[in-house]
Amino acid sequence: MANNLNEVVNEINEISISDEPDTEETPKVDYEDYGICEECGNENTDECWCLQCNSQRFQQNFGNWTSENKDVDAIIQESQTNCISSDSFIEWIPYSPFEDIKFIDKGGFGKIYSATWKEGPILKWDVRQKKWERIGEKDVALKSLNNSQNITPEFLNELKNHLKCNETLVPCLGITQDPETKDYMFVMGFMECGNLRNFLKSNFSKLSWLDKLNNLFIITGGLVNIHYENLIHRDFHIGNILSIDNGQCLITDLGLSKPADETGIFKDSEQKIFGVIPYIDPEVLSGDANYSKASDIYGFAMIMFEILTGIPPFYDIPHDKDLALKICNGYRPEIPSNIFIPQLLVDIIERCWDAKSEQRLTVDELAVYFYNYLTNIKDEVKESEIYKQIEECNRLNLTNPVDNTNSSTSYEIHPSAIYTSRGLNFKNLPKPKNLNENDDKNTNELITKDCLITEELIVEIP
Repeated sequence: MANNLNEVVNEINEISISDEPDTEETPKVDYEDYGICEECGNENTDECWCLQCNSQRFQQNFGNWTSENKDVDAIIQESQTNCISSDSFIEWIPYSPFEDIKFIDKGGFGKIYSATWKEGPILKWDVRQKKWERIGEKDVALKSLNNSQNITPEFLNELKNHLKCNETLVPCLGITQDPETKDYMFVMGFMECGNLRNFLKSNFSKLSWLDKLNNLFIITGGLVNIHYENLIHRDFHIGNILSIDNGQCLITDLGLSKPADETGIFKDSEQKIFGVIPYIDPEVLSGDANYSKASDIYGFAMIMFEILTGIPPFYDIPHDKDLALKICNGYRPEIPSNIFIPQLLVDIIERCWDAKSEQRLTVDELAVYFYNYLTNIKDEVKESEIYKQIEECNRLNLTNPVDNTNSSTSYEIHPSAIYTSRGLNFKNLPKPKNLNENDDKNTNELITKDCLITEELIVEIP
């Protein structure tokens, strides 16, 4: 069993998702030695990639393009100047190379389109032909940003943070601009199954416990890399987990789930809150604390709840100030009585959504737990506790099957249950506590008359 993070991180890296699918012809790369650059003789910083030579090429081309925004130009140029690999920088991409542009969905702060990029992103420098070699036609997602004509340097700084983890998140490939609205658009990797909630809704009953644990392990691996860079996601919900299939999913929108023209601070210097109410750390929701790594862990607990039950947290009630009050008083979603989940996993959820941030597990601890559980299931270690509990849950779930058809999870979301990110400002919420700390255990009956609360939605939600 793994007892240290290094072993777990190595496993995460082995199953990480690349742009190109593995084939028998794909050579195994020795990541310890990338060889010598044919042109300058220095060591390559990635496979077929020389930082010194490619950085110079980019810099020599800076005068040949512009986004018409000095801050956008600056962040692109900075990424290209420090390009240690083909995944570590972004480009300014004219809108014309995109074809077959189709509207997909509307988020809290913009719209998402699918498109085909004719040339595709840069792969390497062709030394013989003296030009960039690109991967060719590639499906991408175009994420437009409302009001981004006035995009703020603070928002762009969040993009810089995203680039630090670009290899383990849904990658940002570049920036373009809608010629009609003039809104800037992020060019992102396209995830064919959409967000993880949509995938679960259509495939939940097909997923094995191994599939579920693998999803949790991969998501945790992405969060390990975010926290390793000393970053915080700040809007960690299942809509920001995108899925390729039942074993591969990636985190997206690191720090980007807010309006592009927002500064992140209220006029009274208080921190603005952007997110989805069920996933927001109660200490942040109440104003008792700022976002922290523990806030991401709270959001992860809700993601884990949905992966294991197939049901969104608080799907059947309004997401309003009443729910915010209940959450601060320890109210959490209940596991349906007809779904049986190993107690070891229930214990992890409960530790991660504890009202007190210092009581929550760290992402390193989560990674070790899931690695060990996966290993026990893959190797069929029948004497392990997780194996025994899963076998018992399988028996009970077969005895009490969930009522669904066509492998879909059936639930009807309340019209006021809002699962897109939005700006929130609740006043006078109580200090967060766990349910067992309440005098009145029936937290379902808590209403806002018990506490004077005001609510300001600082952005219009479509």
